[in-house]
Amino acid sequence: MLRPCTHLPSFSNDGVWRGLEYYDCHQGNLRTFHCNAPRAAAFAVTEHFENGNIEIRVLPDYLSYFTGTAGIFNRIGMETLLLQHQGLLLHASLINYKGKAIAFAGPSGIGKSTQADIWHTFLGADIINGDRAALRKERDHWYAYGCPYAGTSGIYKNDREPLAAIIVLGQAEGNRLCQLTAGEAFRYLYPEFSVHHWQKDFVAKATDLCLQLLAETPIYLLECRPDESAATLVKKGLSL
Repeated sequence: MLRPCTHLPSFSNDGVWRGLEYYDCHQGNLRTFHCNAPRAAAFAVTEHFENGNIEIRVLPDYLSYFTGTAGIFNRIGMETLLLQHQGLLLHASLINYKGKAIAFAGPSGIGKSTQADIWHTFLGADIINGDRAALRKERDHWYAYGCPYAGTSGIYKNDREPLAAIIVLGQAEGNRLCQLTAGEAFRYLYPEFSVHHWQKDFVAKATDLCLQLLAETPIYLLECRPDESAATLVKKGLSL
């Protein structure tokens, strides 16, 4: 629920600053104070209640910050909502190729959007999300979802497909594709999941879920050039 208000609660003394946001816990509820500068006064606070409800209180002059999909979902903590339902949020470009989802993961600037665009242009794949992939296990299979927040890519679609593979990207002069063990994949991928590292319970639950995902999903390292040949190699390697 989004609620305009003229006054916001005060910071507690046992929270932690992360960039422009201050995180603390009040009466068992996780709170995120949103600020314009580090250690400045907050213009809004997002509170997660134990029953799963979320409330955003915002000063009237800042309501425009929350207009539109990106503004809302950037501040309610998508990763918190997903974890409540055994899901994870991965920094990745997500495509749908013939009813199967492929996530291209890696740090910013590595070429995630480029690979998604190549699959779209040359193989007719549909880009579900340009920057985030929501992953969740249902019964005996992992699924990938489009989510309303897509960073600066602006590409997000309401779609759900079985997860065929996660492709960890690396840049190289030639193309090479190799499958990773769960342990190898964890080193590459854990930094790309949205995890509240300052919250012990969140870290423990997210880590366990991440290890389960990596043990049950094909994970590949793709070192490649930014052209059609990389997509052809992955398509062959996944037998698609």
